[in-house]
Amino acid sequence: MLTEGRARTYKLLQPIAKAIAWLLFRPKVIGAENIPQSGGVLIVSNHPTYLDPILLAIYSPRPLSFVAKRPLFYLPIVRTFLWLTDCIPVEQDAPDRRALRLSIQKLKGGDALVIFPEGTRSDYGKLRPFQLGPAMIAAEAQTPVVPCGLAGVYEAWHMEAPIPKPAPVAIVFGKPFAPELLPNAPRRESLLHIAERMRSEIVKLVELGEQLLKR
Repeated sequence: MLTEGRARTYKLLQPIAKAIAWLLFRPKVIGAENIPQSGGVLIVSNHPTYLDPILLAIYSPRPLSFVAKRPLFYLPIVRTFLWLTDCIPVEQDAPDRRALRLSIQKLKGGDALVIFPEGTRSDYGKLRPFQLGPAMIAAEAQTPVVPCGLAGVYEAWHMEAPIPKPAPVAIVFGKPFAPELLPNAPRRESLLHIAERMRSEIVKLVELGEQLLKR
């Protein structure tokens, strides 16, 4: 849960960041009302660029926390954003039980938490295979899952580019769904089912975003 001071700073900076984002990217934002106004919610999204968490934080109707790779916490400017949003550090190349536990605690405590199921940036804008960690967190926390599709963002910031460039983007939030376990099925099969539901929903939302941008 964000402290009162962080929440105040978050709300103060959000409209300023939104104005800058509008000048650069003219974002088309659809479905923000699908994010519950209160209570725990897990938001899962594709991850084409480093812009993604910033755009989601700007255009979400409520404060968001994120799960982020531990090395990012050592980068000065990035570290400030991670502190402000009360992010959870996660080890990238090994199972991280602490990050799983803290994520579940945040959701059960009523926070809105964003996880990128690919685990890293997309492969030149193309979705990578999804990791099972987000499905495991969703299954344990039993909070709604809101899928999100980001479109046009990779065109704004290619993997090799040092900085982003102005380009139109779309942010599409889908309807929340319950992370239901399959009856009488092995746990791994249920987690694969949840992960596939996340992926299929995100793919549909990215396609909708592309249509909005008329690509």
